[in-house]
Amino acid sequence: MWEDIEVIECLGERGDLIDVTKQTRMINGRIQQRWLSSRGNEFLIERSDGHFETANGGETIARIPD
Repeated sequence: MWEDIEVIECLGERGDLIDVTKQTRMINGRIQQRWLSSRGNEFLIERSDGHFETANGGETIARIPD
């Protein structure tokens, strides 16, 4: 079962606020993690610059600076 670890408030390309949730689970002794968007539970990929993009590469979702 997936467990919520962290929630980050982000900004979508259209200016909408999106909560991005980091989830983890243990399967056969290995930890898996994923990022989900609050908007329709889209799977996200964390980029090297710390922002996110949708799994299909259609939209960039930016972290809001602290």
